[in-house]
Amino acid sequence: MKRAFVLMAISGLNIIALFVYQWYVVVRLGAGAESDAVFASMVLPQVILNVVSGSLSYVLVPILATVEGDEFATNVSNCLGALGALFGIIGILLYLTVHLWVPLTVPGFSPSGKALTESLARIQILGMFFTGWGAVGTAAYQARHQFVYSAAATMAASVLALVFLVVALPRIGVSAAAWGLSLRALLQFAFQIPGVLPVRWPNWRDERFRLVLAKLRPLILGTSYYKTDQLVDRLLISLAPAGELSLLHLSQQMYAAANQVLVIAIASPAVPVLAAQASRQEWQAFERKMMRTLGILMVLGAAIYALIAFPGYYVLLFVFGHGKLAHSEIRLLWLIMLAYVGFWMTGLSGQILSTSFFAMHDTKTPTTIGVVGFTIGVALKIGGFLLYGVWGIAIGTGAYMTLNSVAMYWILRKRLRVAMPVACPDGSLS
Repeated sequence: MKRAFVLMAISGLNIIALFVYQWYVVVRLGAGAESDAVFASMVLPQVILNVVSGSLSYVLVPILATVEGDEFATNVSNCLGALGALFGIIGILLYLTVHLWVPLTVPGFSPSGKALTESLARIQILGMFFTGWGAVGTAAYQARHQFVYSAAATMAASVLALVFLVVALPRIGVSAAAWGLSLRALLQFAFQIPGVLPVRWPNWRDERFRLVLAKLRPLILGTSYYKTDQLVDRLLISLAPAGELSLLHLSQQMYAAANQVLVIAIASPAVPVLAAQASRQEWQAFERKMMRTLGILMVLGAAIYALIAFPGYYVLLFVFGHGKLAHSEIRLLWLIMLAYVGFWMTGLSGQILSTSFFAMHDTKTPTTIGVVGFTIGVALKIGGFLLYGVWGIAIGTGAYMTLNSVAMYWILRKRLRVAMPVACPDGSLS
């Protein structure tokens, strides 16, 4: 419990730094074309990160948690080499084709807005490379139960990036926002380097590396589809009035920030434990750990949402009311956050439920649920946007994510019931 509070405190400082970073951008620039370009420029690199490095952490942590010594170092080195090569190639391709894919992601932007987004996207690609490559170091620390150092490294990188932004934005303009995010990624990668040492020459024929690839394949194939969720949002909202993209992004990021605090403090420490229990087939202990973690996340999530409902609006008014944001824009931001209730609550539950599947070395089930749910979600988002504008996107997102969480919970509980031993009349277990 003490470690959970320490992690929550460190993660909270990191979230505050990231929030102040985005707050400073919006307050200094206002909710308009420039801030929209900043947030739109990071969408495709972020989607790729979510697909590749996000998937890797789900698969790699349970595998690394069950090995030690030379085998641990070999697995880390194999993944480090593979991910560095992969993100290097992806980064070069994105940089060379930025003039092609940016206009497709923001069709509603003006020509000058698209040009600015292209310029900022080139800078964001550098940050994508280091963030993706650094996912191996993060997984290595988590597998060793060294959550505090990993969280502290991330927090330090965020604070230094914020300092850079405050100094650079008044001097070089909007590009400082993109450079600051790339600097954060570089620093976070540098701070994670001790976790991957000693580095060895990759052996991609290694049996466990092949296992990682086998587990990743269905996950990446599925997530490459349903992780385009952000692209759908940006494409739709680019057709709305200028500034609404920034407000939608800001509401998502505030929830994502709070989600990260709770996940790092509560859900992430449960992953190695669940993986070890699954490997020993201790299914009753596995279920107790999963349900306890899920319950804590749900209670905390409900409490935080209640605070957003009241006095959330007045807090937002106090925080954002001193810059270029109008009171009507702050009220819209608050209403978007209220509409994101499903996104917030199921974002928490989905973390521990999907992680439980991954601890059982099952990547296909949550991926299939994600694909089906997102297909329904696209229709809900489009319909919601046509009916209610930006609020409709938030409502549609929450609706399909709720369906995903309910499906994962039902299948997981059913599978655990089958796996658990049944008590016989004589008291023995069968």
